[in-house]
Amino acid sequence: MEVRVNKIMDEYLQILGYDFWENSVVITEGITRLTKCKFLDGKDLIILNSFGQHIPAILNENAVDKCEFENFENRICIADYVSYKKNHDDFYFLSLGLEFTKIIAKRLQKEFPERSFRLKLSFGKIEDTDICEYGNCNVSFYTIRDDAEHIYRIDDLNNFKNEGLLEIDIKN
Repeated sequence: MEVRVNKIMDEYLQILGYDFWENSVVITEGITRLTKCKFLDGKDLIILNSFGQHIPAILNENAVDKCEFENFENRICIADYVSYKKNHDDFYFLSLGLEFTKIIAKRLQKEFPERSFRLKLSFGKIEDTDICEYGNCNVSFYTIRDDAEHIYRIDDLNNFKNEGLLEIDIKN
């Protein structure tokens, strides 16, 4: 597994004192349930079945559309799985997102050893509490396909100036 982070995420990880593979945090009940959801596997798609998703009967067969569909269906907003959001600081949501990403990465690698995946975690601190009072942490993943490997691959993660990014490639 290859892990890449931008400068902002690296700073956040240092603030947390967090080593992605070595550290673990206690996750919420909601995120625990989410990590145990089954994966749907069909039509060259892998979807985390978190809300009763399904593999569509009709889907364009090109690799780009499949990557886009998986990335959309497999996008998780960590705050949606936390009760009492106001009781936590921004970095609490980041730590939960990191743990969720690690668990899903290990599951994907174990359950689909013949496939390659890209997982992304984005996190931004909320400076304007009138908009929101807690950090914005999202995780998504999709299958890396040879004829669409470039999709969502960011050559330079440091081009993002307002959010921390972590990207994991699982190459099988």
